[in-house]
Amino acid sequence: MIQPRTLLNVADNSGARKLMCIRILGGGNHRYAHIGDVIVAVIKEAVFHMPLERSEVIRAVIVRTRKELKRDDGMIIRYDDNAAVIIDQKRNPKGTRVFGVIPEELRQFKFTKILSLSLDVL
Repeated sequence: MIQPRTLLNVADNSGARKLMCIRILGGGNHRYAHIGDVIVAVIKEAVFHMPLERSEVIRAVIVRTRKELKRDDGMIIRYDDNAAVIIDQKRNPKGTRVFGVIPEELRQFKFTKILSLSLDVL
């Protein structure tokens, strides 16, 4: 469960290292974001000499949460950290590699490019 002011790790090689959630996008007044939700975030920590800079406002999609995710077959999945992948306005990832385990549930949210860039799909 990601809410405003939550710090997240970045799971791609776009140049950012830490994000802070500002807003959860989607219809209505969502209080929490889960896996597959798009958020507006600010970059809190970035790598030098990369296109993304500190204090830049971007969009990201949640790929891992510490809150467990229950699948239809009864399997419960829980990750060690909260992580997101930075995307552009057309919902394409800005990085060229995605690190860590990415859940299969992103396919139903039409984030297949993120799944194809990842090495581990759970």
